[in-house]
This record gives sequence, structure tokens and C-alpha cells, in this order.
Amino acid sequence: MNFRTLLLKFLPGILPIFIFILVDEIWGTKTGLLVAIAFGLVEALIIWFKEHRFDKFILFDTMLLVGLGGISLLLDNEVFFKLKPAILGVLFCIIIGISVFSPNNFILSMSVRYMKDMEFNDEQLNQFTKSLKTLFYIVVFHTLLVFYSVWFLPKEAWAFISGALLYIILGIWVMYEFIKKRIVSKKSPQPEWLPLVDEQGKIIGKALRSQ
Repeated sequence: MNFRTLLLKFLPGILPIFIFILVDEIWGTKTGLLVAIAFGLVEALIIWFKEHRFDKFILFDTMLLVGLGGISLLLDNEVFFKLKPAILGVLFCIIIGISVFSPNNFILSMSVRYMKDMEFNDEQLNQFTKSLKTLFYIVVFHTLLVFYSVWFLPKEAWAFISGALLYIILGIWVMYEFIKKRIVSKKSPQPEWLPLVDEQGKIIGKALRSQ
């Protein structure tokens, strides 16, 4: 199961926060908010024209940007806007936590739906669940760090923690998993699976080559 595909799918949804940080440093909060919202809407329209669907994550992220950013401007307090990445982190923790610690693994169901032409054996499914559990602890740690940075760290530190730091941690984790998998595969080659077909050539299952 390719976690890189799953992570890259969520990347466009949080790009507006990076756009806001960049524009805010140059032209101020109000301009940064407007540009970030416009960027999110353009992303949603591009996906609509390319795939004829609205990306719910991008739309939700943009709406959250509008809500918290509007509150920040009205009350002249940027804390509400800075809480946005932490709120997203809490939502991710809930989604991943339910998938890992309950029978309703809808992240797995979503992944299978996106990769319709692939089948997964029990070993791959177990590995996917283990990886999800690791991802859950990473997101919990990052979310707590974001909450801490909102109240106790300067804006520059918050910007780094809420954005780039998460991808640095995820990149290190993905690289570690990749290297570990390569080492394990060299020590013990993976079994080869072959399709089982009936007399008409229709695929009815799969089995190890040794079987």
C-alpha cells in the first residue's frame, strides 16, 4: 500500500496556509487571507474541471480558513486563525484514531476505492494498519506542538511548526519505512502471488507460487 499517494492527496488541501504565511509576511494579514482563500477556490475549480468533482478536503480547509480568518480580523486577534492547523490536526487524529482503534477502518476503504485495480493480502493489510497507527501518533504529537506554539512561541515558530515541520517528520518516517523495507526484502524475498483462473480464463482468486 502506497502511503506516498495518500499523503500527496492531502497536500493540496493545506497549501492555502503556506500561501497565507508568505503573503502575510509581505502585505499583511487581510491580503494574505484573501489570497489564500482565492488560492483554495482556484484549487477546487481546477480539480472540478480535471476530474469533474469537488475535493471535499480543499473546500473544508478553505471554509475553515474563511471562518477563523474572519473571526481574527473582526476581533483583531490572530490567535483564532493560528488555531486552524491545530483544529485540522484534531480532526485528523479523530479520523485516523477511529480507523485504527475501531472496526470501522474507513481510511482503508477510501484507499481501496482510490486504487480499484489493486488487491491486498492479509500481510499488506496488517502493515497498512501498523502504518496508520504510527501516523496517528505523529499527528497527535504535531497537533499538540501546534497548540503549544499558538500560545507560547513567536509567529515564525508557529508558521514552521504548523506547516513545514509536519512534512519534514512525515518525510523522515517515509524514508525510514522505505529503507527498512528494502533491507527486509533483501534478507527475505517477498513471496510471489499469482492469479487463479477457471477454465474460461476468469480470475477467481490468487495463491502463492509455492502453492
